[in-house]
Amino acid sequence: MLKTDNQLHSAVATSLGNAPIIGVVRTKSREEAARQASLFIAGGIELIEITFSVPDAPGLVQELLAQRGETGPPWIGMGTVTDADRAESAVAVGTEFIVSPNTSPTVAAVARDAEILLVLGALTATEIVEARDLGAHIVKVYPLPPVGGPSYLATVRQPLDDIPMLAAGGFGVDEIPAYRSAGASAFGIGSPLLAADDEATRRQIARALGLACGQEM
Repeated sequence: MLKTDNQLHSAVATSLGNAPIIGVVRTKSREEAARQASLFIAGGIELIEITFSVPDAPGLVQELLAQRGETGPPWIGMGTVTDADRAESAVAVGTEFIVSPNTSPTVAAVARDAEILLVLGALTATEIVEARDLGAHIVKVYPLPPVGGPSYLATVRQPLDDIPMLAAGGFGVDEIPAYRSAGASAFGIGSPLLAADDEATRRQIARALGLACGQEM
């Protein structure tokens, strides 16, 4: 049976808790984007984010949903959702979650109306609280590496440790434990999950998921 919107939100949130990596697909080639998404799915990542930087990103989301079948995981979402127009386009093609790099009230409103899981981007304490208040299920703290990485995250979490945070902004698999120790409960990672061939990519993804769950690898 197809899940209702509230059931969908809960199921996507459960997957993010069980496998706390959002696999970010960001490339200028639609063919390469489809390849990366397939590799992430095969590796066990349960949330796949197709960013609007991918040519015909909404069409690719529809394609991946059709390939998957009635329900997930994997769950297929859209990223770089910076405004209401993109949010509405994402919802129209059946996106199952939305990721934004910014704290946008209009994006939040579209996601709330659709009752899908929402990840809003924020950096400062003010933005992080605003994102939470707008209804973000988890706040994407972005971009972390340029502003201090795990150290910055640990500092900003001290007064805000009641807000779930996703670490993002371009870091490698080996850095996951440091971000996890700093308080991240999930991670947005793309190209660092890819390796020289499909088998090596599978191993890299398995290692990343293990580290994200706090396992020694």
